Amino acid sequence: MTPDDHAPDPHASDPHAPAPHASETRASDTSRPMAGGGPPGVPVGSAPHGPPVLMILAVSLAVIGLVALAAILVSALLGWTVWPGLVLASYFCLPVAFLLMAALVVRAALRRRRS
Repeated sequence: MTPDDHAPDPHASDPHAPAPHASETRASDTSRPMAGGGPPGVPVGSAPHGPPVLMILAVSLAVIGLVALAAILVSALLGWTVWPGLVLASYFCLPVAFLLMAALVVRAALRRRRS
């Protein structure tokens, strides 16, 4: 063995071994992409759980509304004129965020009741 030759890895599969036949692979093997065309590692028939879009939307609207409300209070404290966009943001963002959060609570209760 010369210094340029590498020792064979005992954990590596034999490159000369034949590939397993399709009937020899398990259906529960999730390490390869399945026939459904989904992402690798996700079995066919199970929906991947992405980020909860309604929750992200509700929290971001609540943060926008609270920042606008804080800016209104600070500008009123300092005697400045209040920009109407801040008033509109606090009037609309906070109630919509509250309704979205209430919908999330109802949806979670329904899911828990079904299971």
